[in-house]
Amino acid sequence: MPSTLEIEGYYFDTQELKNAYHLVSVPSAMEETDYSEAALRGVLRYFADWGPAREEQLNDAVVDTTETLTAEEKRALYQTFTRRLSASLNDQYRFDIDPTDLERFFEHIGTDPVPESFATFLLQSIRQTSRRIHEYRQELQDEIEEGEASEPNSFCEAIRRLPSPYLKAKANQYQGDDKINGVRYRALQSITSDSGLTTDELATFIEEENEKHEKNIAQGYRPFTTVGQLYYDYYKPRLNAYLRTLSNFFLEQSGAQESTQHIVNHSEPRHKLDDFAWLAIFPATHESQTEAYQLYLGFHGDRLSYGLHVGDEKRDGEWKQQRDLERITDEAVTAGAVLSKFESVLESYHTLNGITEPSRPERPPIAGVVERQLESSKQVVFYGPPGTGKTFEAKRFADWWVNERTEGEPTQSQVRSVTFHPSFSYEDFIEGLTADATESGSVSYRVEDGVLKKIAGDASDALQATADGETPPPFVLIIDEINRGNLAQIFGEVITLLEADKRESFETELAHSGETFTIPSNLYVIGTMNTADQSIALVDTALRRRFRFIDFPPDLELVFDEYDTVTTDPRSAVTERSDAVPPRERLLGVSILAVRTLNDRILAAPQLGKGKQLGHTYLLNHESASAFSDAWRYDILPQLEEYYFGQFERLRDELLRETGDRLVDWDTERIRSFDVHELYLALCALAGIDDPAPLPRSVTAESDGGATGTVQQDAEDPWAAGERTPETFRQRLTSTLDSESAAQINRVLDAGDEIGWLDAGRGKHNASVMVKSDDVDPGVGIIKIDEKGEIGFRWNWLHNRDENPLTREFIEQAGRVFNDIDGYEHNWNPDAGDNGSFNEPTLAIDELAEEAITTLEEGIRSFAKEARSFRDE
Repeated sequence: MPSTLEIEGYYFDTQELKNAYHLVSVPSAMEETDYSEAALRGVLRYFADWGPAREEQLNDAVVDTTETLTAEEKRALYQTFTRRLSASLNDQYRFDIDPTDLERFFEHIGTDPVPESFATFLLQSIRQTSRRIHEYRQELQDEIEEGEASEPNSFCEAIRRLPSPYLKAKANQYQGDDKINGVRYRALQSITSDSGLTTDELATFIEEENEKHEKNIAQGYRPFTTVGQLYYDYYKPRLNAYLRTLSNFFLEQSGAQESTQHIVNHSEPRHKLDDFAWLAIFPATHESQTEAYQLYLGFHGDRLSYGLHVGDEKRDGEWKQQRDLERITDEAVTAGAVLSKFESVLESYHTLNGITEPSRPERPPIAGVVERQLESSKQVVFYGPPGTGKTFEAKRFADWWVNERTEGEPTQSQVRSVTFHPSFSYEDFIEGLTADATESGSVSYRVEDGVLKKIAGDASDALQATADGETPPPFVLIIDEINRGNLAQIFGEVITLLEADKRESFETELAHSGETFTIPSNLYVIGTMNTADQSIALVDTALRRRFRFIDFPPDLELVFDEYDTVTTDPRSAVTERSDAVPPRERLLGVSILAVRTLNDRILAAPQLGKGKQLGHTYLLNHESASAFSDAWRYDILPQLEEYYFGQFERLRDELLRETGDRLVDWDTERIRSFDVHELYLALCALAGIDDPAPLPRSVTAESDGGATGTVQQDAEDPWAAGERTPETFRQRLTSTLDSESAAQINRVLDAGDEIGWLDAGRGKHNASVMVKSDDVDPGVGIIKIDEKGEIGFRWNWLHNRDENPLTREFIEQAGRVFNDIDGYEHNWNPDAGDNGSFNEPTLAIDELAEEAITTLEEGIRSFAKEARSFRDE
């Protein structure tokens, strides 16, 4: 059972701390530190259930309290925690540790992702919570079935043991409320009184509250889900942190590409406590895990399920054969065992989700030069005119380099990017104070880490975790447009720490947090600098001394080779008279020749020079002739206009004298809305091509404001506009069905609202809703209704889900209530055996008689009622 220790208004679960400390081995080489904010946040996030933050907002995490503390207050609080907690472990559990041992432990579990042994602790703790909830629910159910007016002793005693500040806050939350919360308030008063709460008394509370309302307020609630939140809400913020941390661990370590994660705690999604919680990893390209194949971990009261699972909306046909789950009742399952299972199904996960596992990045042509400079100075700047691929090459090099130098799969946190701009500050880059308004109207302040501090912390954690004699993985920070920020202000006192010989050997105290800060040796910085904004000669001296500069000039020679062409070079693309040369290729060739001419003139033009040449990337990735026209109209010509600060006469005389009035209206000083033919002739004249091959007249380009062929959605259709709710679905029906059919569908929807709720779909062009009920399965609908009036039964989706106990036999029996509807029939496919599936019927609303609609309404109510009884049994 949990054991609680109060320290300075914070309540810690020392039993959990003991379990974690027993499981996690701290490396002997772990650096000793008397304080770090990450360690402070770790001890509160993972072991404290109550603190000042929750007194103001009951559902807040305890760790949120630290955001209002000064650096000195945080340090003092952390030292008090480690001193008192180490003493408690020694007294309660006969440990022999001192505060320094706990400090090293908290530092170790503060990494991201957490160590595997700590992930095992999190897994086992969540599993124990599911088991405990299962036992409490069963105890309460047994008391009811035995018909004795007695108290469920273990459950009520667990609530009474919770700290009095929480019980007081919980009573305040429910006081004056009605319906289920009104019942919970009265139940809490009884539990904390001398007499206690009996099952008969709970039933009386529900009955008396029901009499005040027209509808049954306990619909969908069982005795345990009514009062279970009194117990669970105390632990919920910490358990949410456990689920998030564990999910992040598996996301980072499993090798799942292009993926994200989703967690559901024991009381979600309908705020009704159950013994089931789960997490799922799924492709980031999907809106929801229901649409995808998942790496899944489910916690049940009697078992653990993990492996490859199938999202609800993928469950058709032979989906069960695609599922690959382990179902374990063994106590000793570890995070490593779950991770091994995930790795064994990873290929199927990627294949089924259509994810192509990325090959290792190819070595960029500039790799040798950049690698040498980074190894020597730790940071470089790529500088050159706009459009020369500086940012692209920085990211390409960084991705290749971390792959080359990291054992196993690199983490996403090893390469990060930030863009400097005139308002970018020290607070954005290093750390700053953030103000938050409290409920009382006052303002609280907290220190928020900037991008450099975050990546430096991650790099330092990786460095410490690297065994002696091994090379630590590199971390790369890309600073785009590095010269656009106020460098002295952004870097502040940290700029000295960038120097290679000062990495890890020099520290500075940060201005806001007061923490000591150093830059680890495995953190590298790549800056990019647009020389059209600022000459390299004007770069801050302190920056120049600490960075090495690599020139990125325009490289027009590579542009033509990037395209699949008929001709062999740009000039041939313009002059070769053959119908085989497509219009796009002619625009490609003349654009290369024209930009080459312009760059020569820019070099010779007063006040311009090489820093303002046009880069080759302006001419890449254009799929049509009109795309080249857009590049000139909206990229290249505005850039030239900016160089001359609107002095159009100089622009014409120095750069564009051969183009006439085709591209620019010199009288009104505006760039024209030209078509591809006008552009082609103008660029040929600019490049000195006297006799170009003609561009076919069939080629056209859209002018500004021209029709794009895009069909605008009716502004009066909120579903099409993105507002997808049951209400907008009902509104949609008025335009897709006749009035009689729409009215009949609304009757079915009203029945769904009565037994549960309506869950709107996400389809833009075929609106739909599902009728869902907690009595059946909160994650899967009983029926699905679309805008065409088609009603589909979802027996296969409900069958054999881990998230509900409904069996094939139950669905066959309970579903017979619909048999009187013409066209309805559900049969189990006898040829497929246990791996078979139901033949699911689909009904059309315009084919149903009045009696069938009534049967459908009553059938939905009956099925939900039967499912509730089945679950309770």
